[in-house]
Amino acid sequence: MNSWGNNRLEKKIDEMLTSSVSRGSEPAGYSVRLMPRRPMFPWLSLVFVIAGAALLGFFMAQWLGGQNLENIDYGSLFSIERLSGLFSGLSAGRIVSGLAIILGLGGAILTFMPEKQQVLKHLM
Repeated sequence: MNSWGNNRLEKKIDEMLTSSVSRGSEPAGYSVRLMPRRPMFPWLSLVFVIAGAALLGFFMAQWLGGQNLENIDYGSLFSIERLSGLFSGLSAGRIVSGLAIILGLGGAILTFMPEKQQVLKHLM
């Protein structure tokens, strides 16, 4: 066990180690349980995610196949007039309610992420 060459010491250390790990050497009121099993990999969730992605990809391919992408005028599609028309219909109430929804969803996501809870506690 060690390089001292003291056989009596090595024998005593071996005896103490053997007695400390033998069955029944636990203190009173203490019991050694079996090791917990490692959690199973979520194969079913993985199958659902892959099936959902494949289904979404199929429908996206069908939709893109039905579009006439050659004749679209992309210059007018991404113009300032179209963008200003998009925001002209917004009122102050819609903006406030949209911000409230975004903040609520962000807070809910941060609440369920354990590593982000420290950031949330400091913000509050």
